[in-house]
This record gives sequence, C-alpha cells and structure tokens, in this order.
Amino acid sequence: MSRRTQENLIALAILCVFIGVIVMSLGYGPRARMIPLPLATFGIILIVIQIIWQNLRSTEELQVNLLDVLTQQAEKEGAAAQGGEDGPKRTSSWRKEAVALGIVAALVGLILLVGPIPAVFVFTGAYFLLSRHYSWLKGLVYTIAFTAAIYLLFVVALEVQLYHGVLEPLVERFR
Repeated sequence: MSRRTQENLIALAILCVFIGVIVMSLGYGPRARMIPLPLATFGIILIVIQIIWQNLRSTEELQVNLLDVLTQQAEKEGAAAQGGEDGPKRTSSWRKEAVALGIVAALVGLILLVGPIPAVFVFTGAYFLLSRHYSWLKGLVYTIAFTAAIYLLFVVALEVQLYHGVLEPLVERFR
C-alpha cells in the first residue's frame, strides 16, 4: 500500500469521526451543540482541504518532515556536519519529552488556577518570549490577538460561561 493511500485512509477515518460528532451533536439541545458542531465543521473543512491537497500534489512534494521545516533542523544539522564534530550535541529524547510534558502541565495548571482566558494570555506570551520566536512587541501583539480571538469565539459568539479558576474567590474579595 502506498504512502498516499495510507494518508488518505487516515484522513477518511478522521473525516468519519468528525461526521460522527456532527450526527451525535444534532441530537443534543441547542446550547449543548454550541461547541461540538462548530469544531467538527471546522475539522471537516480542514480534513477535506488536506485530502484535496495531498491528492493534487506530486509524491515528491509531499515527502516533507514538518518538524524539520518548522524548526529548520535540517539546515542546522547540515551546518554542523560541515563544521566537523564540534557541533552541538543532541539532547536525549527523555529531556525533550519532559519539557513537552512540563509545558502541557503548565498550561493545564494555569487554566485550573486562573481560568482559560488569563491562562491563554500568560501562556502564549511566555511561550513567545521564552522561545524568542518573535520580538517582544510582535509576541505581545500576537498574544493579545490570540486571546481576543478565543474570548470573542467562546464568550461573545458562543455565549459560553467560562471557568474562572480556583483563585476566583480570592480575586472577588479584592473587588
């Protein structure tokens, strides 16, 4: 079985899951389907775009390691190979996994403590600043835009009452 066929089968399985979510959520009340219906619809749109994209391109164009593209790891490894064996040593896999788990735990902890909107603002801002992916001003602009988009989507458009966090009584005391 070719790689393209395998990718199409996986995409079709994911498409079936999204369709199943839509069918199931149609049996819910109007407020209960406010989250699963838009998310599944958005997922269907993305997976259909993925299926079209992977079937209209040549096989050579699809052989891309996304992680290498995002981190430009291939360029760094090429430069290290040209420089000899004095290049940077690779960190072990368990350290990378521990860092990834720590990042997820930090986000979940922030959400539990202060709620999703402040947690997204703090987490996204900290990520952009600590990763040095953007300058501090550009990172702040993206952080504000991302937080505002989440607020507008869930609080304004979907009228979802968000969790305010464990620290809400403490904050209310100072008002």
